[in-house]
Amino acid sequence: MKNNSKPKWKKDLDLLSSKQLAKYEDSLEVLSIMRKGTTIKNASKQVGISVPTVKKYAGSALKLKSHRLVAKQSDSLLRKIRIYENGKEEFIQTRGRKNSTILAQYMSAVGRRIDRNDTTALKLFENKTIIDSKGRHHKFETDIKKLIKIFEKREEPEFFIIYGRK
Repeated sequence: MKNNSKPKWKKDLDLLSSKQLAKYEDSLEVLSIMRKGTTIKNASKQVGISVPTVKKYAGSALKLKSHRLVAKQSDSLLRKIRIYENGKEEFIQTRGRKNSTILAQYMSAVGRRIDRNDTTALKLFENKTIIDSKGRHHKFETDIKKLIKIFEKREEPEFFIIYGRK
């Protein structure tokens, strides 16, 4: 009898090994490339993973269109993404392309505020929250003094990544 329950890692990316997490994140990268019009075969070749691996980790974000696999415009896949809140750097897991885009825009705004002293960069995120995959609310850190302290704690702040790996 076939077990139809979701694999546990689809609810918590921390259950994946570092190798599996890398494949999962590569599958997300394939989706991103496919959304720009590339075929799954070419996109997976570009990233360096197999089509079956992409289907395993990101299959729910694919659909058949005219006998061809294409990436859906939105998805509900988990992403482990960096956020700053309460004067600390955290990694949260969030669902969907929309939330990951919001977090990427926040990280870009933090960069503009820190690197270019753009005082308006974080206005959009003041008193705003994002909900993680477990339903917890996370408030975006917009206090420049707290952000600078976070960056000072890092060894090499110019070489950080948005997506977290174990």
